[in-house]
Amino acid sequence: MIAFAIDGKPLPVWGGIEIQTGQIITFGPGQRLHARTDGPSHWGAIQMAEQQLIDYNRILNRTRFVLPPAARWRPARAAVRQLRDLHRAAIRMAEARARALTDLQAAHGLEQQLLDVLVECQAKGAEEETAAGHRHRDILARFEDLLVAEPPLPLVNICAALGVSGRSPRECCKEHLGMGPSRYRYLCAMQQVHRALRNGTPDTTSISEIARRHGFHSLGRLAANYRNSYCELPSITLRRASNPGVL
Repeated sequence: MIAFAIDGKPLPVWGGIEIQTGQIITFGPGQRLHARTDGPSHWGAIQMAEQQLIDYNRILNRTRFVLPPAARWRPARAAVRQLRDLHRAAIRMAEARARALTDLQAAHGLEQQLLDVLVECQAKGAEEETAAGHRHRDILARFEDLLVAEPPLPLVNICAALGVSGRSPRECCKEHLGMGPSRYRYLCAMQQVHRALRNGTPDTTSISEIARRHGFHSLGRLAANYRNSYCELPSITLRRASNPGVL
């Protein structure tokens, strides 16, 4: 995946790596990451086959190219400007495809131009992710898996399962998510409750059971917090699941 800021601020943070205007970031296959911004943000991303990018780099630059697991690149301004222009053109073509058959030759030509400019953006070398940065991404990915598998698990048990001290999750969450692990765990649990209610049916789904399953023991407090997050009570979400016309 290749990601880059389009315009404005705040700038996004991918995998704990803050990107400045005019920079791009790449993540290789199999890499897991969290992306965040501290407010409204406009950014773009391109996904492509790793081997295709490697082959083009080798052909155009006549050098052996290895794509790092995670890296930040500082290309020339003209290359970044062209990348943004081609990215916008690709979006327009994709939107038009819903209304009419896209010219395959034009689409292929646009793809070739994108590949060329991506190779140019990577010509100056990369600032690769540090070993500590990679370790933090791994800890956070496993933390995420535990939140899904066992939502009510206490933080001390999570640390034991991850094989890390209590300080590590706090550092990772602050760096990658901009908040502490307890706050993130709460937000994830609330989102899981919301999804469960949306997928439930009033006749067979128990709000109290869903709440307990995700670590909420006070229905009154859950209802108040849920309303603050989703502007409606849990019962309304559940009722709308079987009747989308309910307001």
